Amino acid sequence: MATTAVSSTTATTGTGATAAATTSTAAQLAAANKASAQKIISSLSAGSGVDVASLAQNLVDAEKAPQANAINAKIAKNDAKVSGMSAVMFMMSELQNALTAVKDKDSFNTLNITNSNTGALSVVAAGSAVAGQHSVSISSLSQAQRSISAGFASSSTPINGGTSFALTLTGGNIGVFPGTPDGVTTSNITTIAAPTFGASPSVTDFKNFSITVGGKSIGLTPNPNSATLIDLAADLQKQLRAIDGSTDLSVNVQGGTDLVFSSATSSRVVSSPVLSKSTVINLDTGATAGTADAATITGASFGTNPSVNDFSSFSVSIGGTVRTVIPTSSAPNMSSLASSLQFQLRAIEGSDDISVGYANSVLSVTSASGKAIAGIGLTKQSYADTPSGVVDAINAGNRGYKAQLVNDGSSTNPYKIMITGANGSTESFSVSSSDTNGSLGINFATPTGYAASDANFIVDGIGYSRKSNTITDVVPGVTFSLKGTTSTSASVSFDRDTTDLKTKLTTLVTAYNDFNDIVNQTTDPKSTLDTYGKTLVGDSTVKLIRQQMRTLLFSPSSTPGKTITSLSQMGYSLDQKGVLSLDATKLDTVLQNNYDDVTKLFTGGYNKLSTYSTLSAGIAGDAVKKLTNMLGPTGSLATKTNNANTESDKYRARLVTLQTRMDALLARYQKQFASMDSMVGSVNSQKTSLKATFDGMMATYTNK
Repeated sequence: MATTAVSSTTATTGTGATAAATTSTAAQLAAANKASAQKIISSLSAGSGVDVASLAQNLVDAEKAPQANAINAKIAKNDAKVSGMSAVMFMMSELQNALTAVKDKDSFNTLNITNSNTGALSVVAAGSAVAGQHSVSISSLSQAQRSISAGFASSSTPINGGTSFALTLTGGNIGVFPGTPDGVTTSNITTIAAPTFGASPSVTDFKNFSITVGGKSIGLTPNPNSATLIDLAADLQKQLRAIDGSTDLSVNVQGGTDLVFSSATSSRVVSSPVLSKSTVINLDTGATAGTADAATITGASFGTNPSVNDFSSFSVSIGGTVRTVIPTSSAPNMSSLASSLQFQLRAIEGSDDISVGYANSVLSVTSASGKAIAGIGLTKQSYADTPSGVVDAINAGNRGYKAQLVNDGSSTNPYKIMITGANGSTESFSVSSSDTNGSLGINFATPTGYAASDANFIVDGIGYSRKSNTITDVVPGVTFSLKGTTSTSASVSFDRDTTDLKTKLTTLVTAYNDFNDIVNQTTDPKSTLDTYGKTLVGDSTVKLIRQQMRTLLFSPSSTPGKTITSLSQMGYSLDQKGVLSLDATKLDTVLQNNYDDVTKLFTGGYNKLSTYSTLSAGIAGDAVKKLTNMLGPTGSLATKTNNANTESDKYRARLVTLQTRMDALLARYQKQFASMDSMVGSVNSQKTSLKATFDGMMATYTNK
């Protein structure tokens, strides 16, 4: 039995042992008092001194011991009860754990997967997957478009003579319509009429959005959760508010077809909203470093398409020490940048002395201790007009494209820029470049075999097309990861594995028997179990709890199956002593023929049902809810434990009071016995004096 795992902070003192100790102590005190009394008698006749301190202490101990022993016996009894309760609660929690392991439907759905073509696909089954067999044919994989530029002599070859330029990447999904702006330029409300996602809608259909708010142009990359106007509006609003640093701006869908942009401030003009299927990557981000003056920067701002990467560095001299950091703003607005810089500077300085604020277009740095602040400066991010600079600009822009610089090993112009889009046929794109003077001659081409495409496959005779090679929505609870095409159908089978389940069902037997045994041991007056044995003799609570558990586990399930309705039909049985056993052969037969019944019997067909739910949750689910309440802070065992501890605290307070009273009694005895000792000494002195006088008188009369 697992009761050895239960710990207790107090040891149980047997009633007999306590009584014996009390009798022995009383006898010792009586003997000591008798000896002290004899000393007094002797001292009165012989004139010897008396140990009044020992006499006083023995008298106090004689009065204190019976009372203290009676109180300590009650404390020991309560401590034993608490120890017994803790053992029972521990075993109840072990039973709860065993039942929790079989209370969810998914716990009964462990599957073995057989895949005839692991080179073409991998398969993962979740708990909700069901046993069965499927055929899978893969004709093509999803892939992203890869476009590659013409070659350059090196990674640092100037492309535009040292002058910044822009790349425009335009999505190729058919049917995307950015809508029609209303053209209003004097109101706090403006509209885009009828924007439309593509014929095969994609969340990346709109590559860019721009709008002018209060005279300032703001650009961003839409990133809706789904290809719907509602999600597009929610995403645009979230990003605009982050950039604006307030909740002033709102985006809503009107009439199911139009996007409406508004400011809560009536005097704040909102105009020129534009959705586009193109995005522009500028080597010059358009950020403004502002005008620096000692401890302030005026007029700094993020770029046209604000990005947290718009500034490459910030420096300031604090008390003569120059501090330089790379800004890590959480949002592309100046207030967020100020907060980030403050956090970074305080970390470097190792104190909260430095503050960075932003108000009225001014970024300022101050020192609470008066340190000199000077040399403040922001450096805006810009990228060189080189192959390496173009790659950095694309990757920093976070516009849904990735770039890398490749060296194909050619003897001339081996360095090429490769741009990769997202997977799926709707994610095709074209690339163009331009500067202020017009088009540049950077040519990109898509090699054969690297066009954007969907995954096309057949599962159980039905054809599917998906943008991703990770397929989660075809077979419930199953994830197919496509890795290659197939010449013949792959066979994928899911076979039920009951090994883990049978282990859990057997563990339930052990947990119940341990719980049943600890109830027996704590309530049996003849138990020989150390620490916990016979600690709850006469306590009906734990026996009632055991009866409730038996009723929950061995009555018909609240969610019975068609054939199997109770544990007894599965091979569980209780003997005359209440010991639970499980017939493995019978269990195997039931699991083979009535698996769904067993699942429903234990779980009610639910997963992760709350313990507060009023739904019938099957044998395991109902028992877990009951045990959760029993083991909670308001459960009967916890209440009894708290009551016993409270009672023991009161007994300990009585011991303190008793000790205070005994201390006062000892002081009184010591004072009285000191007076007695002084009086006895005086009498003895008088006796000696009188004897000497009488002896003298006798000598006079007798001439001796």
